[in-house]
Amino acid sequence: MLIYKSILPDHSLLAFWKMDETEEQLRAMCYLRDEDLCRIDNCKATKRRIELLSVRALLKAVGINQTIHYNDSKPYLDNGYISISHSPDIAAIIYNPDHPVGIDIEKISPRIQRIATRAFSDEEIAAANGDLEKLTILWNCKECVFKLANDEGIDFREMIKVKNISLAERSRSEGLIEATLTKSGKTQHFSLSAMKIEGNTVVCGRLDG
Repeated sequence: MLIYKSILPDHSLLAFWKMDETEEQLRAMCYLRDEDLCRIDNCKATKRRIELLSVRALLKAVGINQTIHYNDSKPYLDNGYISISHSPDIAAIIYNPDHPVGIDIEKISPRIQRIATRAFSDEEIAAANGDLEKLTILWNCKECVFKLANDEGIDFREMIKVKNISLAERSRSEGLIEATLTKSGKTQHFSLSAMKIEGNTVVCGRLDG
């Protein structure tokens, strides 16, 4: 079911769906076009089918009557821009009619500590100071930048730098976060915001300029 939606200052629509329905219930909630059915029915894993159906139910619930297409695994729409993410229990989308957007949602878990030294710089790890929520937000940020950059050859630890994670509130309040991606001598800047919802951290945002 739809559990939260908001219009952000840049006119992006942010929305979340709690994935607690059965596959049959979700199919009844969606208007599934042939392209949707082809992608969903070709998935062998029930969990993945529920993720795909939940996103389509979420789009319908917030009034976005468009088919999701895919370029490889990257979703896109005929009109506007969309980014999609899932945690084990929540599907998340961000949509903007005018410019690309990115989103990542992650369940807060000690598992983030296993990848910390591979994905985060020493300075970022020190700033998080062992806080699982802040470490997870760091991962959210880097995933969000990765999606926005749309470039497979990105080293999370060396190329993506994140600052001001302390501004992310431990609530649904948004916190501003700065991130940069430096590759081949070129630096891009990203404006991100963070929030927490039902034990998950979320980061969404856009490329500056």
